[in-house]
Formats: sequence, structure tokens, C-alpha cells
Amino acid sequence: MASIMPFEVLDWEKLFWFLKFLVPKLKIRDPNQDALNELLESVDLSSYGLGRTKLGHAIELDASEAELEPQNPNPRGYREGDPQEDPLEEIIRSFNDRWFQGWSATPEEQRVKFLNIVESVQAHPDYEEKFSENPDPFSRELAFEKIMKEVMLKRRKEELELYKLHSQDQAFKSSLYQSIKEALARGI
Repeated sequence: MASIMPFEVLDWEKLFWFLKFLVPKLKIRDPNQDALNELLESVDLSSYGLGRTKLGHAIELDASEAELEPQNPNPRGYREGDPQEDPLEEIIRSFNDRWFQGWSATPEEQRVKFLNIVESVQAHPDYEEKFSENPDPFSRELAFEKIMKEVMLKRRKEELELYKLHSQDQAFKSSLYQSIKEALARGI
């Protein structure tokens, strides 16, 4: 208490020293303690210990061929009949469904353009040092935005329609950046 608040009142100081030695002497009865003691006494824990029953006894296995059932008959993961989707395809499909409804490019062309942007980001000279291997999330974000701006600026001649959306629509830009980040995070 003295380290938390300075004692300027003499009665408080006296009370503190009196209680400091009194509290350990107080006996507090916990009503649940009796129930816990009864439970511990009713169970003979020594009967649950390991014990040797036979000395030098070998375990014999059945020599016939057998098949062991799995522990979990309902395993998680891929099952026959369930379609297994590629994560990249899901990212591209969700992005295209949201932003390119009226776009003249086919889904395959959209996929190729998206992959070209991802590859351009990965090929950028600052990608490894400033984004991929950077542990600081704030500077990673700044580096990613800089890389994306440079990549989109270089690609504006090839995809003018995409560049216009990127430069004029902030919602499109943030969605594109997020989709590219997801693709990079999955190692695509």
C-alpha cells in the first residue's frame, strides 16, 4: 500500500500494520471445501495407477490378415462427389462477378489479365524486400500500394478500361488490391 499511495494519515498507517499481521491469522471456511474433500476421499486414486500384472509375458497378435477401421468414420476434407474449387478461381470469380458484369472480355481473358497483374506485382523489383519479406504491416501496406500503382501505370496501355476503373473508382481499387493480396498470400 505504501508504494501505491503515501501515508499521511497516521491512523491509516497504524491500521495497515495491524491488518497486515491480522489477515494471515484469520481462518476462513469455504463451504465447498468439505464437498471437495469428501469427493477426494471417496475415490481411491491408487486403484487407477499402472501396475504390472505379468512378468515376461509377450503380447500375441492374430496372424490373419485384417483391416482396421479408421477412428473417425466421418473424416474432414475432400470427399468424392464434392466439387473441389481452386482458391485462385474463387478469388477471380468473386472479383469478376462484382466489378466486370458489363465487361466485354471472356472469363478466361479476365483470368489471364488478373494473373498478369499478380505476376507483374511479383516481378516488381521491390516486391521481395519491401513487401514479401517485410514484417512491419504498415510499411508492407505502403509498399504494396506503391507497387500496385506502378504496375497499373505500366499496364494502362494494354488495359485502358481496367486502368480507368482503377484510377477513378476507389471501391474498385480497394477491391482489386484486396484480391491481389489474397492471391499473393495463397502463393499463386
